[in-house]
Amino acid sequence: MKKIRLLSTLILITSLMACDQDDANTSSIYGNTGQTGLGFLTSSISTVVPVEGSSVTLNVQATTTSTTERNFNVKVNEASTGASGDYTLGIITIPAGSYDGTLNVSFVDTNLVDLVSYSLVLDLDFPLDVAAVGSKTATISYNKYLVCNDFVLTLNEDNYGSERTWDITDADGSVVESGGPYSDTDAPQQIVETMTLADGCYEFTIYDSFGDGQFDGVTTGNYSLDCSIIKAASGEGNWGYSKSTPFCVNP
Repeated sequence: MKKIRLLSTLILITSLMACDQDDANTSSIYGNTGQTGLGFLTSSISTVVPVEGSSVTLNVQATTTSTTERNFNVKVNEASTGASGDYTLGIITIPAGSYDGTLNVSFVDTNLVDLVSYSLVLDLDFPLDVAAVGSKTATISYNKYLVCNDFVLTLNEDNYGSERTWDITDADGSVVESGGPYSDTDAPQQIVETMTLADGCYEFTIYDSFGDGQFDGVTTGNYSLDCSIIKAASGEGNWGYSKSTPFCVNP
């Protein structure tokens, strides 16, 4: 297994060297005098919808700037499970002189069902002279407001649990929950941690000491932090040395 990991590391290094060359080519294609590229910075986000409604801001980034404000549209992917009356879509706005833009989406509770999770899948809808760079699709998971404080962290691990640690910090940066490292195994393992979190906002961070996330060259693992149907954080595969996700409990 270790030999496989070393081989995977060599392949990764070679790939990164190739990516560096590709990046150099990309900068010449997508410079300020070239074609504009556009992509979502976050491919997934979640929100709860109280009676008064809620809103989500998705961040996007362009590869060029402009002397004037730029606007782009999004379209709803047919994979979405919610109703059109659940949400109102804004437009992507990138201020003049900036690479960074935002898209605001508002949600209302009209006919949301208790303990049912919905998804709104959005695709960038841009003209032919704009190219997709990064993620062209973003998914917003949403559900009817639910009071929930009992969380479950599920780690479907690769064979190197000894590389895994995680923590949850509160708004002051203090660690309120943590776990790991775990044991190495000859086969993939599932680890389940339970915890109760007080109302407030937190950040979940998962770490890998080797730097390949939950991928050991053969097995691809994943993790999910959930409270009932509410997904606070999730990820899979090679997410590097760490991955952090902010979330709020009963906002």
